[in-house]
Order: sequence, then C-alpha cells, then structure tokens
Amino acid sequence: MKRRREERTARKKLFIPTSRGTVALAGLGALSLVVVAGAALTGSSGTYVPQLGVTVPNEKVAAVQHSLPPGGTESSGQAPVPAGLPDRIPAHMLAEDVPVPISPQVLESGNAWLVSNGATLVAVYAGAAGEDRMNGRFVIVRQNLTAGSQTQDIVDLPGAGALTLVDAPKGEGVETSAQHARLSFRSSSGKAGVLDLSTDRATIN
Repeated sequence: MKRRREERTARKKLFIPTSRGTVALAGLGALSLVVVAGAALTGSSGTYVPQLGVTVPNEKVAAVQHSLPPGGTESSGQAPVPAGLPDRIPAHMLAEDVPVPISPQVLESGNAWLVSNGATLVAVYAGAAGEDRMNGRFVIVRQNLTAGSQTQDIVDLPGAGALTLVDAPKGEGVETSAQHARLSFRSSSGKAGVLDLSTDRATIN
C-alpha cells in the first residue's frame, strides 16, 4: 500500500457534489461554504442555476452566482460570507450520477461516500489509479471548514485492480464518529479489505 498527502489552504472555488446537493467552497479572505440544495433538502423554494444543474435557495443565489467561473452569470456585488457553518450531512454513499471533483488522470472513480458534522467534512472516492487501472486507489478529501484548509490523501493498492466501497456508516447521528470509521471494499481482482479512516491505510483481508 502506498500513501501520499497533499495539503493546502482552500482559497479557490471547489465544488464537492453530493446526492443531497453541492458543497461549494470559495475564498473570501477566510474559507466560506455554501450548501447548494433543492427544495427536498432545504424545504424552501429557490432559483434554478443552469451552470450547476440544481435549484439554489433564494437567500444563497448571490453567493453561488458570484462563485461561478467566467462565462457564467455573475452577480455585480461581492458575495456575502455565510453567517454560520453549514448543516450536518448524514453519512451516505453518493449516487452514481453525482459528478466526481477529481481529475480522471488521478482517479478513475467507481463509487464514493461522504459525511460532514458541519465543522469538518470527509469524502472518500474509490476506484483505480488514473495512470494504471491495475492499481486500486482511494482519494480521501478532508476539509476543515473553520480553518479553511483541505487535505487530500491518496491511498494505493498496487495490483488490486479497481476498488469499490461495499460497506460504510450511514445515516444521522454518526457525522463525527464516521469520519474515523472503517470502510469495507472489494477489488475487481476479487479481493476484499478495509480502509481505516483513522490512519488512512487500506489492508487486504
């Protein structure tokens, strides 16, 4: 197993899609976070943003439009900094049609899992190494929403083939404990194993 970490202060916009909405990170001096979701998540009406393909709560439209890349509809004023941390996101597997915010040169993604307690967020993407599908790969993204920092750990399993998460914590009430949980996986070569989020190490059973 090979592991490497990248760490940086998040100042550029980064969208982390989830099956419940889109977490958008944008540098506004300190890190700000906007949870973009439809009425199913917020329970309120909103405005459809075609660049994201989602409906945004009306009170968050200005912030979202300001964070759009050049060519998108952008507000004339500066986006307001959200008043507080975002809501907690229960632990869940991401739907297959949710875009993966990782370059295919790094990861050929299979499936993914995400959780946030409102202060920190962990997303785990499983699949194969972009440069060699014979090697299994996890990309673990962690965000400290208070400090405005992000780390990205890459965990490789040479020769294992593409990896798929098969069992992970789910639901409400585990938004903090699940960030250090053990996630079960299988590989395309027929092997089974565990990814330990407390150490960011993967082992084959």
